[in-house]
Amino acid sequence: MVLVEEKNKIAYLIMLLATSLIAVIGGTYAFFTAGISQGETETTLKVGAGQLKIKFTNTNSVQIAENVQPTQAKNECAKQTGAYYCNQSEYDPVGVKTFTLTGTNTTDASKNMKMPYNIKLVIPQNQFSSGALKYTLIGSKVNNGEVVNIEEWQDIPTGSNTTGTILGSGYFMPGENVVHTYTLNIYFPDNHISQDADKNKIFGGLIEVTPDEIYEYAPLGWKSASESTILGSIKKYNVLTGTVTKPGAQYSSSNEAVLSSAEDDYGMSYYYRGVVENNYVEYANMCWRIVRITGDGSIKLVLYNYNGLTSTNNTPASSTPCSVTGSDLSYARFEGDSYQSHFNDTYNDNAYVGLMYGKAGSSSYAETHANTNPSTMLTNLNKWYTNVLSKQSGFKESQLADTIWCNDKSVVANTGFNPFEIPIGENYGYGDNTNYYMIAVRLSFADEGLDFKCPNDSNGGKLSKFTVSDTKYGNGALKGYAKIGLLTGEEITFAGGVFSNGQTPNYYLMQNATSGFWTGLSPAAYLAESTIDLSAGAYVIGVYDGQLIPNYIGYNVGIRPSIALVSSINIASGDGTAVNPFKVQM
Repeated sequence: MVLVEEKNKIAYLIMLLATSLIAVIGGTYAFFTAGISQGETETTLKVGAGQLKIKFTNTNSVQIAENVQPTQAKNECAKQTGAYYCNQSEYDPVGVKTFTLTGTNTTDASKNMKMPYNIKLVIPQNQFSSGALKYTLIGSKVNNGEVVNIEEWQDIPTGSNTTGTILGSGYFMPGENVVHTYTLNIYFPDNHISQDADKNKIFGGLIEVTPDEIYEYAPLGWKSASESTILGSIKKYNVLTGTVTKPGAQYSSSNEAVLSSAEDDYGMSYYYRGVVENNYVEYANMCWRIVRITGDGSIKLVLYNYNGLTSTNNTPASSTPCSVTGSDLSYARFEGDSYQSHFNDTYNDNAYVGLMYGKAGSSSYAETHANTNPSTMLTNLNKWYTNVLSKQSGFKESQLADTIWCNDKSVVANTGFNPFEIPIGENYGYGDNTNYYMIAVRLSFADEGLDFKCPNDSNGGKLSKFTVSDTKYGNGALKGYAKIGLLTGEEITFAGGVFSNGQTPNYYLMQNATSGFWTGLSPAAYLAESTIDLSAGAYVIGVYDGQLIPNYIGYNVGIRPSIALVSSINIASGDGTAVNPFKVQM
């Protein structure tokens, strides 16, 4: 761990008000002034193995006009009784301050050393009544670290607060001259009752930006994991490193076999990529491959050998299932010997790209994609869980983590992205209308960077983040169903897959899975018309010969289930190889 050098010298203030400027000849003056120090435009801080700079764009000050008045809504909303505000977007700020933080984190990229900073608002003086002034803080970045984003109005309390309040914390990952840009907006919105008491008042504040210790950014529990646990054993037998090829932009090469990293909804995830041969797990009389460690420390697995276990046969075919190979062993026999299924039995509506879906034929996105009905795939995954997995000796439901299964239903609302050149209307995501879903964009423009994060919907909800009971990170929509899912397009891509470029990759997910298609979880597209190669209807991401391709949900494809083990689960033996897999202690 690299500590911040000379902490007592690091803290610095971005001055937003010279407190001596309180009165102006001819009357009081409400203002919001910014500066670092007299005549200074940039400050540089040394942060252990890194450097942090701050710089104001244009001048270093922003002012609210003299005799500031409450800002009226650009488009008035329906009249209400008492005090009320229209939609936040209807108001312009009365003060705006932009600044940039430029971070250089020179630590080894494979070590995931995170360089964090805090943004604090200090208020020497505020004569406005509590809540009369509001603020937002909008941050932006390009593929490195995390920024603070406070998009909803927050009240500024009255009086002074010289100790300050931390608005949020951001961080830089390894890289040079990475820019995080911020815009602080101050609002004085009309609340439709008399605000005379707040006219001509004084507000003064300052922003304090302080860096913190640089530390390794790792999955939860990674540093302290005991070797007796599966998480600790993975740590023991692996060295974290960078990739040889760029996920999504290039197929995995024959000399690539790494444990690398990318962010997910929980934090930092470590994932296997390429022709790795030390990610085998023997669990519930079957063999699995470790796909990744999620940010909360859970171990996400995908089936490698079903070991002869079906709904009508509970006797394992082999005592060493990880050493057995075949073209279709990674597919789950959910009903007798059947391992192929439609993603959904119906395919003529945008609704059917969902792991759960709403009302087909609806005229709204919300109704179409409501998590109301189970898909055919979800039903069959649960059949396998009930009829096969849960019947294995020593299996306990508590061994499984309630991790997010990302069925990203986000629609591409940009008609410029239209790879199949079919007319696109404006009824995005519903009905019999051509739409592309976000995985298509991410995999098409993978050069811009990928991660494992599952986006919230446009209203900030967790529509696509399927969990059983967790509602902190997920939606809890799978209540009553099993903790089981499929791999996402991103997970397959990070493992070594590539979006149909005519080249065959070489990576561990191809092993035992060369017989026909198998399906992923990510919605890909809905086509209202057929093309030369594709039929009209709904598509999710599928895999054929290692390549990611659109999978028509009406096709029968292999089911390759994924589960996640809790990080504290103990193993009896193993080093993760096929001949000596990690054996979960049942």
